[in-house]
Amino acid sequence: MPARPSRTPRRLLVALAAACAGMTVQAQEPATVRIATNVERAYFPPAEALLRKAYAAIGLQVEFVPWPLPRTQVELQTGRVDAVAMRVGGYFEQTPYVRKVDVPLLNLFVYAYARPPCPAALAVEDLGKYRVSYQRGMVAAENLIPEASRLAANTPSDAFLNLSTGAADYALTLTTPWMAEVPVDTRQGTLCRIPTPLARSVLFHGVHESHAAWVGPLEKALGALRASGEIQQAWAAYEREIATPSNRYQAEPGRSLTLTPAPTTGSAPARPPR
Repeated sequence: MPARPSRTPRRLLVALAAACAGMTVQAQEPATVRIATNVERAYFPPAEALLRKAYAAIGLQVEFVPWPLPRTQVELQTGRVDAVAMRVGGYFEQTPYVRKVDVPLLNLFVYAYARPPCPAALAVEDLGKYRVSYQRGMVAAENLIPEASRLAANTPSDAFLNLSTGAADYALTLTTPWMAEVPVDTRQGTLCRIPTPLARSVLFHGVHESHAAWVGPLEKALGALRASGEIQQAWAAYEREIATPSNRYQAEPGRSLTLTPAPTTGSAPARPPR
């Protein structure tokens, strides 16, 4: 007599159905995009909020990973990171496997710092006469410094410390005019800033070439945020938060610049409107 075909127990069918349903829900969850940000956190909080909103508009979630710039390059080349938060235009010329999302996110300037007393001015063509420290991988600053004069550091904080200890004559950093007004303190004293910036750069978002299909939708999403004024308003709000008379940056080895309020004996005067 032939054996009767076995019947699948009802409990097993229910379990299989539940598993399939779970797989369907998981498949519908937005994918997570890994975006590298600078280990220097000074101007990234507003950018991260704006990028999170733009990616949500195209159905993607975001995870930000703060790394030194050289590590970001390695992770991009190996495909372990999907995008870079913000880079200057020249970066995309040097890194063709990263596609620029052509919507300006922020205007930055390269400023030079020195130990007091600061000179009234510093010309770009004179940088070759000095030892100049900067964050390794910061294209906007690196392009200004002759190779023999470069003293690369892991973070802007380390570049300032090279300056404060006398290892460098100047330190260059990429920042906004209002963030550049915040004093930078070190154990050796407060650094001074040369008033006139050496260069201007515009920052853009970038995605790995394997995700080139995201470029158009992201340009549309970020373009809408810019057209509505939301990008500009985000930076204006951050300026009000950061550029207060009592705030100061502390330069610490291997770390991002730490923003701290200076002790005051009374209330600080209001910052004049721009």
